[in-house]
Amino acid sequence: MVLRHSRKSMKELNFYFDFLSPFSFFAYKKIALDKELKVNYKPVALGPLLNHWGIKGPGEVQPKREFLLKQCLRYAIKNNLEFTTPKTHPFNSLYALRLSLKSTAGDLQPTVIKALWEAGWENRIDMGEPEELQNVLKAANLPAEELYEKSFSKEAKVELKSNIQEAISFGVFGVPSFVVDEELFWGNDALEDLYHFMNGTDQLNRQKLESLLNFTPRAASQSL
Repeated sequence: MVLRHSRKSMKELNFYFDFLSPFSFFAYKKIALDKELKVNYKPVALGPLLNHWGIKGPGEVQPKREFLLKQCLRYAIKNNLEFTTPKTHPFNSLYALRLSLKSTAGDLQPTVIKALWEAGWENRIDMGEPEELQNVLKAANLPAEELYEKSFSKEAKVELKSNIQEAISFGVFGVPSFVVDEELFWGNDALEDLYHFMNGTDQLNRQKLESLLNFTPRAASQSL
């Protein structure tokens, strides 16, 4: 599926992601192809988001983990994408996240993000190992030592926390998530709806949505 948007209706997009997420990788691969789209890359740690909303991670539910891996492999084949998993998964993504922050990478941010995504989810490095991440940056002709040092700065720590709090303020509960004009879209499969929203062709019936939301939600209960 080719995603299209008009120049006239093009908007600024916030992209919230964690290198832990294969679906964030897939979303990145689509977004990176769109040279006309203005993307604000917002690395976030998935754990604090899940904890805030009281949600279990996909890897914590064994049948879900297995199902999602099969889904990823099928998606990659259908879309002709190189895909594997990092050598260790889940891993501590904090090092990669800090390296990919705007305060760390500056104008090199898109290049750093590209190098890290491809290293982990195409070439199967251990994304939780700082030395391997530095080797990836060196191979991409990036200033690895300088970036690594800046990733431990106060500015980097503050930015990552700020990204997480900003994401929560928009209602982000998982990754990948996208926010345009305070409208939240979640999941790689939401990109088509996202582009419709940006183009002004969103088919969501907001009056019906408000009516349905007025009903008090009740937790489903069932006894056997």
